[in-house]
Amino acid sequence: MKVSDFNPKHGYCSLTVESSEDLWTLRRLIAKGDVVVTRGSRVVKREDEYSRPDKGERIKVTMALMVDEVHLDSSIERIRVRGTIIEASDEGVTKAGSHSVTLSPGHALTLRKHHWSQLDIGLVRPTEPSSRFILVAVDRREAGIGFLAGSHLSVVTTIESGLGGKMGEERSPRPYLSKVAETVSQLSQHGDKVVVAGPGNFKNSVANQLRETLKPEEVSVVEGPDLTGGDGVRAMIKSPTFQALAKGSVAVEMQQLVGEIVTRVSMGDPKVAYALPRVSEAAVAGAVEACAVSDDVFSLGVDESRLVDTLNAIEEKGGRVFLVDSSMEFGKQISSFGGIAALLRYALRA
Repeated sequence: MKVSDFNPKHGYCSLTVESSEDLWTLRRLIAKGDVVVTRGSRVVKREDEYSRPDKGERIKVTMALMVDEVHLDSSIERIRVRGTIIEASDEGVTKAGSHSVTLSPGHALTLRKHHWSQLDIGLVRPTEPSSRFILVAVDRREAGIGFLAGSHLSVVTTIESGLGGKMGEERSPRPYLSKVAETVSQLSQHGDKVVVAGPGNFKNSVANQLRETLKPEEVSVVEGPDLTGGDGVRAMIKSPTFQALAKGSVAVEMQQLVGEIVTRVSMGDPKVAYALPRVSEAAVAGAVEACAVSDDVFSLGVDESRLVDTLNAIEEKGGRVFLVDSSMEFGKQISSFGGIAALLRYALRA
């Protein structure tokens, strides 16, 4: 989430949504009575000599919406905010009745609140910004390029080399290496770490090419999965060598958290809770040490407002909350527990 201006004393924050994880943060931030200022389109009926009474003109307009309801649809990456327009940049926009705006990645907005709690401020300004990794799973045939931000993994593209046979029998791999390096450079931002893996020694040639365009210390080669393409990208984050390299990152912490949850459940350890009713009870009691929630939790029929209240209660009482990518293996494990599971500081009563 890119924050351009934040002044909690004056009650506002201007930001741009960059990812689906940011939408979860916004869903926890936006509450009834807040004001969301953003740009959208409305149908305006003009009352002039040549206008048709039954037709309106759709125009772009900046609106300030007093929030009545807010809902997150994580499956299609959007938040729908419904409320009453209290300000508009076009005088022709009616302020009667309810109106709604849809927020999605790439959307810019300003959020006004009467009071910014410490939890709200922490959501906008996390104490530990998550590491970002660009993952390259490559051999002479293809290169899968993925992006890992927090616990969310996306496979960006797969590049085919057009090479075949032994190195001495085919054309130079230089154009292929250059294309991979160019794609990675376009994705890379300051502070990103690039990790290269794949069967054989060709990955070293790719890493050397990347070091010519990026800072050498930003590029690492890991051993492990002998897969390439999208499958190789997904397998890389489970590799012990990658986990050692990314120690302390959200992705590694998440895998360790889910592994501990599965272990405690299988052993019948009472210091674990899963499914929203039980985790909510633990949150109210202040018993949650760390919680994982799947990004497909709403498809499992949980109550959205209760879930948001539960996550906020966990962090207000010193626990940690992790959002899990349901397309990844450990995300699927959390989905099997009702979409939410938590490690407890102490056992709750049966």
